[in-house]
Amino acid sequence: MKEKKDCKIVQDLLPSYIDGLTNEETNQFIKEHMKDCDECLKVLEDMKKELKQDKKKVSKQEVDYMKKYKRKMTVLKVIIGIIILGFVLIIGRRTAIMVSLSNKAKNAILSDNYYARLQSYQGNTLVITESYNKGDNYCTTMNYYSNQYQDRKLIFYKNGEEKIVVSEYEGEKYQLDAEHMIDGKIGPVTYVSEGFFANLQYALLVGIRTTYCNGKECYVLLGDGYERYIDKETGLAVRTIEKSTKEYNRETDWVVDYEYQFNTVEDSHLVKPDVSQYQKLQQ
Repeated sequence: MKEKKDCKIVQDLLPSYIDGLTNEETNQFIKEHMKDCDECLKVLEDMKKELKQDKKKVSKQEVDYMKKYKRKMTVLKVIIGIIILGFVLIIGRRTAIMVSLSNKAKNAILSDNYYARLQSYQGNTLVITESYNKGDNYCTTMNYYSNQYQDRKLIFYKNGEEKIVVSEYEGEKYQLDAEHMIDGKIGPVTYVSEGFFANLQYALLVGIRTTYCNGKECYVLLGDGYERYIDKETGLAVRTIEKSTKEYNRETDWVVDYEYQFNTVEDSHLVKPDVSQYQKLQQ
């Protein structure tokens, strides 16, 4: 009875004994018991075999899990790499396009002989601007047309040191103080920046696609609240559309069409307004 009781105690202790959790005194008790007890010795060996099999099974599961994990990570890395590569290629293409347009527009922007025509409209208001530029001199005419207001006309003239600004509105003609008026020179417009890094930053903010506008093959830059059409051949603006955004709440889109002719302006195009027809108005 005593031996059976000892077997029960020993077998209860065997799991802890195998894991090395029992103290030296207990270990000695178990070893002494095993010398004369084949039953408990067999139980110990069975436990060790079972534990070994369990460890192999767990180890295999861990290996299988790690293989699956590595496969998933490899696939994820490939997908992320493809996404990054695609992003780099897209941004690189946009940057290259804008740098190319900037280089093409450079000569036009530096030109000192050109005719510019701008036609802008928003809602029921149309503004047609024609500007003849030769050197530092210019003659710019702006005509305003609207269903709500009477037509208005502004003329900006500069020849050497002489500046003249006149206005026609509601049948009245006024000569304005040219020194306190904005400059009437209309320069060629391009919506691309100069330099690689400036265009790289711009490329991160806009989308680009190819289209036709006003009979010209263009790139259209698509940003937050605007579309800007750039002539592929010259790099100059063909059209811009400003849309309503949170910052600029517009009832209707504001559209501007651009047209340029270079090296066509003669002195005869710079027509000086006859100021004798205008009443002086100091500002």
